[in-house]
Amino acid sequence: MSFSLNSFYAPTGTRFRLYAQSPVLSDFKEPEVIYVSSPVGSLGPGPSDQRMYALQPEDKKPYGDKDMPPYAGRCRSALMPGMDGHFDHIAVDDPAFTCAHMFGGVRRVLDIWETYLGGPIPWHFAMTHPQLEMIPHVPWNNAHFGWGFMEFGEGKDDQGELRPYALNFDVLAHEVGHGLVFSLVGMPDPETLTTAYRGFHESTSDCIALISGLHFDTFVSHLLRKTKGDLYTQNELNRVGELSKTRQIRNASNALKMSDVVSMDTPAKDVTGKQVHKLGQPLTGAVFDILVEFFMAQLVDARLVRAEDVDEMRRIENTGETVDGSHGGCAEAYARNPDGFHSALCAARDMLGLRLAQSWHQLTPAKFSYETFAVMFLSVDRQMTGKRHQKAIRNCFEWREIATKID
Repeated sequence: MSFSLNSFYAPTGTRFRLYAQSPVLSDFKEPEVIYVSSPVGSLGPGPSDQRMYALQPEDKKPYGDKDMPPYAGRCRSALMPGMDGHFDHIAVDDPAFTCAHMFGGVRRVLDIWETYLGGPIPWHFAMTHPQLEMIPHVPWNNAHFGWGFMEFGEGKDDQGELRPYALNFDVLAHEVGHGLVFSLVGMPDPETLTTAYRGFHESTSDCIALISGLHFDTFVSHLLRKTKGDLYTQNELNRVGELSKTRQIRNASNALKMSDVVSMDTPAKDVTGKQVHKLGQPLTGAVFDILVEFFMAQLVDARLVRAEDVDEMRRIENTGETVDGSHGGCAEAYARNPDGFHSALCAARDMLGLRLAQSWHQLTPAKFSYETFAVMFLSVDRQMTGKRHQKAIRNCFEWREIATKID
């Protein structure tokens, strides 16, 4: 069973236009209309509400260690809602469009994960900053989420053209993900901070981006059409934070194991940023593999593919060998019932999202380990569906050399 945010919020929510994937990709050059939970007419200039606001500074450097929001410098006029209270009227070449895209994107990510959690997710910085400040452009080839703020720079594509990260939904959702981890799992204490928690932070933010992207129906349809239902193939879903048709920040469907990354015994303060990002990839890979397992289970349950077809797809993925170009009959099955595949993937998305949210909410950052997360995920899954998916989940973690022993 899956849910549609657009269908749920269309009667009362506010419209925005968002790029489902980076507009650098030819299939996603046009943004699509989405609805967020904010009641129509409730959003102020910026856009803004009680939880967050967007600004367009005229000349601002990225926030550092010594300066904090709210920004007090000169800003362009705040973006106003349309006469109907919506924000889908702004042209994409209007500089203010990045403000609308950033606000709408953050609200969409919050809507997704608050639905999975079953209630509001307060900001971890709310004790000093009741609102998140969002700045879509600073002169910087990066993006970050800090204490009470998000701000984005821009990077060059393959043709050397600067592309705003604020228009890249993957990057936006990843940065929001950092804030959600702090809110759900907690702020680490320097004395108990582990290297594992730092890697978990990056991995979880990638997973939040991956699942959030699957809430665009056009993206799900495009993904299945391109892969013919075989998510093991290289595609936009497992390319996290695409910068061009051939470059991405990370790959969710990677082959990294724990033995390929920095040792967990390394003191957290001694691990470099590059090592932290790589450290997150085995865990991200395990979660991606679980998504595919859930998807395959949904396909078998709906009798869209046979269990033998799934076994063949696993064999091909593990060995790279095909028989007469076969892909386990997936392409033929997808051609017969693309709508069924669409429903199966959305159901798998929500199975995974629900289990992740409930797992994160029960963890703490103190002395955190990947095994702690894996065991919690297995426990949450067992509460929901008994032993049905336990073996498949365990295999996904253990292939990555993430222990799943339960006392």
